Amino acid sequence: MPLPSDAIGHERHAPLSMYVQAYMEREGLSARQFAARAVDPEGDNQRLLVQWVLYLADNQLSRKAPELWRLRALAAAMATDPDTGLDRERYRRELDTVKKLAAAQWFEMTEVLDVPVSDGSIVTVSVPPSLSDEDREKIRRWAEQMAKDLAHDR
Repeated sequence: MPLPSDAIGHERHAPLSMYVQAYMEREGLSARQFAARAVDPEGDNQRLLVQWVLYLADNQLSRKAPELWRLRALAAAMATDPDTGLDRERYRRELDTVKKLAAAQWFEMTEVLDVPVSDGSIVTVSVPPSLSDEDREKIRRWAEQMAKDLAHDR
């Protein structure tokens, strides 16, 4: 399968990619085994495809940040034991980590604030001053969608 036309390579700092790759290596999981565990437990049970996992682990995804359901599926994969199933507490911790690493990888944020979200609240993120107006707009839309998803999940 060819790479997406807007794929980027290893030249970008990729903390989420490295985290997923290190997890799979540490646990002795293939991308196929990891993907089998990667199901969004909070949405419509969407599953990550093995090819997407491979692209992520190899830092070959597009410049577009992954949707929130994909981040939840990644966290679920790392918090699921084949014998006992999903550990909800571990899932929440992994989800926080995955979100922070995604923000660092796609939005080059080194500092991300944890802000509790409830109806009417606002997600606040640190935006580097060097970002273009286009990238700032991407972050605004991402944060807005994240707030909507979090409010919907409660």
